[in-house]
Amino acid sequence: MASTARIAALAAILALVATGCRRSEASETSSTCSDLMNLQATVAYLEAPPSTTTVGEVRGDIAKLDSTVGAVAGSSAVPEALGKELGDARDAYRDIFNGVGDDDSFATYAHDAATPAQRLGAAYDSVVAVLACGRSPSPS
Repeated sequence: MASTARIAALAAILALVATGCRRSEASETSSTCSDLMNLQATVAYLEAPPSTTTVGEVRGDIAKLDSTVGAVAGSSAVPEALGKELGDARDAYRDIFNGVGDDDSFATYAHDAATPAQRLGAAYDSVVAVLACGRSPSPS
């Protein structure tokens, strides 16, 4: 009888832990989606900065992505390859401006930045799609 009580207690604990993990993952996904949605305009801007933009402005907007890119890379809800692609795309875009001054015109580097900017936008869109950001969660 004591063994049955222990098994029941263990089952209850496992059920509680499993429920907590599901809530934690849902909370993590919700937080990451919120961050991604807050960065939507930033990513759109980075995909096609105006010709009057400076390298420093672009560099600053790329830096705004850092914590969210880290959260995506560490999220169990995002496939590892996709999290890595978002980080790699951000890094490739940032690398265009190595050794370039903040006051320099972005227009000078727009051609070189076009492909990394498109890659960043595509990776961002893929993460948003995988996490189903902006969609109502389905009932459990």
